[in-house]
Amino acid sequence: MGNPFIHLAHFLSQILFSTITPFLLMPRIAKLSITRLFVSFCFGRLYGNRYQSIIDSFQGRYGLAMAQGLANAKEIAGNKISVVVDCGTGTGFVTKQAAEQFPNAIIIAFDILYGMLMQAHNNCKDIDADIFYIQADIFELPLADQSVDLLLAQNTIPCFTEFERVCRPGGMIIYVDTSAGWIANLAKRLVEKHRLFERVVGEKVDMGFYVLAQKACDNIEPGKPSIEGQTRQQKLVSLLRCPLDKSKVIVERDYLCCQQHHQYPFHNEFPVMLTKKALSAAK
Repeated sequence: MGNPFIHLAHFLSQILFSTITPFLLMPRIAKLSITRLFVSFCFGRLYGNRYQSIIDSFQGRYGLAMAQGLANAKEIAGNKISVVVDCGTGTGFVTKQAAEQFPNAIIIAFDILYGMLMQAHNNCKDIDADIFYIQADIFELPLADQSVDLLLAQNTIPCFTEFERVCRPGGMIIYVDTSAGWIANLAKRLVEKHRLFERVVGEKVDMGFYVLAQKACDNIEPGKPSIEGQTRQQKLVSLLRCPLDKSKVIVERDYLCCQQHHQYPFHNEFPVMLTKKALSAAK
C-alpha cells in the first residue's frame, strides 16, 4: 500500500506546482517576496526531509524530463561542457544526473536552504565528480558573467535574466517541471517572451516537461569559461563573484571576501553567499 502521506503529498504537489508553474515563469510574479517565501516554505518546511520520499513515489519517472533535456544539451554541445550549475538543487537529484552525463565538468549546486544543501551533499557523496555546494539565492547568483556552459533549474522559481547573465555565448539553460506536462507549450512560449535566447525548444515528457534555451553566439566560436587555479578551491573561487556587486572574491581564513569587503562565511565548508534580503527567504 505504501505510505498514505507520501501518496497524498505526491498528488498535492502535482496539483500545486502544475497550477503555479505558469506564474513562476512571469518575471514580475516570480520576483515577488511572497512568491519566493511560499516556494521556500514548501520545500523547506512542508516537504523538507520528506522530499526524497516524494521523488521515490514517482517510481522512476521523476527524472525523465531532465534526462531528455540533458541528452539534448549533450547532442548540441558534445564534450564542450566544463561548468554546470544546478539552481535549487534540493536533494541533489539533478546534480546526480548532470554528473552522469558530464563526469569531467565542474558542477556547482546552489540552494537557498541549508537543509536541502545537506541532503544534496549526503546523496551525492559517492559520486566521482567535482561538485561544490553553495548556499545562495538564484536571483542573485554569485557567479561571474558568462562563466557557465549549462545551467539547470528543476521545480524551482526561474530567473531567466540572471541565468542568461551567467551563461557564456552558446551556453544553455534547461528548465524542468516534473508535474506540469500539460503546460509544456505555454512554458516554451513564456520563455521565448523573455527575448534573451537565440533558440528555445521544449516538449512534454511523461508527466513533466523541459525547456532548453540557448544563448546566441554572436557569430563567435564559443569558448570555454575561464577557470583558474590548481586546487579545487582555487578553481571554484575563480568562478565566484560577490552577489551584491559582482566583484571578485578571495578566501580569507574562514570566509570569502570581495573587493568591497563584503564577507561571506563558510557553514560546514559550504560558502554562505546570501544577501540580507535573501537571508529572510532562507529562514
